[in-house]
Amino acid sequence: MDLPRPPYRVALVGAGRVGVAVCTLLAERGHEIVAVASRSEESAAAAAGRLGSRVAEPGDADLILAAVPEPALAEVVAGLSSEAPVIHFAGVVGVEPFRRGSARVLALHPVQACPDVDTAIARLPGCAWGVTCDAEARDWAHAFVRDLGGHPVDVAEDDRAAWHAAAVATSNGIAALMATGESILATLGIERPERVLGPIASATVANARASGGGAATLTGPVVRGEADTVGRHLAALRSQPELLAAYIQIARVIVSGARRSGRVDPDALARIEEVLSA
Repeated sequence: MDLPRPPYRVALVGAGRVGVAVCTLLAERGHEIVAVASRSEESAAAAAGRLGSRVAEPGDADLILAAVPEPALAEVVAGLSSEAPVIHFAGVVGVEPFRRGSARVLALHPVQACPDVDTAIARLPGCAWGVTCDAEARDWAHAFVRDLGGHPVDVAEDDRAAWHAAAVATSNGIAALMATGESILATLGIERPERVLGPIASATVANARASGGGAATLTGPVVRGEADTVGRHLAALRSQPELLAAYIQIARVIVSGARRSGRVDPDALARIEEVLSA
């Protein structure tokens, strides 16, 4: 089946944050959102009202966005009666599980944290999108992503799970690291610890983006091999076994990253590992 030419007549199936944000961006660029469908009538009505559309099945749309959680994706795609091409936004799966007759399915995963629709609208332009589709659709998919202000990155079908793992490890890993630091500060009676750690977290990410990535910008006592400092950290947390265990896990992840970077003296890392294992 031929891929549609812009401007597109788009149907949205699923009224989640990313789907509504993508449709908003498409509408701003001159495409028409002709229908919104969702298992929740309330969600569908809210999304349709926001998008200036109507609650209806895809009908005569020439492009369908299946913006539903990954566990529901196979059922939703299989249940579509339209032969229009389908785009889904799940990260961990590609297109093979969802092939249906002659209709095309494309997997376009935005690597971005989208806590709500308005934030998603602001953040999606400028982010990378993992593109998995058949070769004939690749140029079209790249153009679609660029129309949204994104950067297309081709991801092989078999690499989708690893692609998604990298995104999850980064996004949720950063949040989990902040949560651990916040818990440590909370034991000191410090209120709103996120205000203390937020700026250094933002600066660390900014440094990594500007200077060659996380491995190139690792720093701190673990990387410098300052075993005495790490030992003092451990002693300070000894009365909080859960936080102590979390710190040790984090320090070992830092050691692993430093070793892979090849930037750190192996003897220094060995000293740190001895302290962490004591």
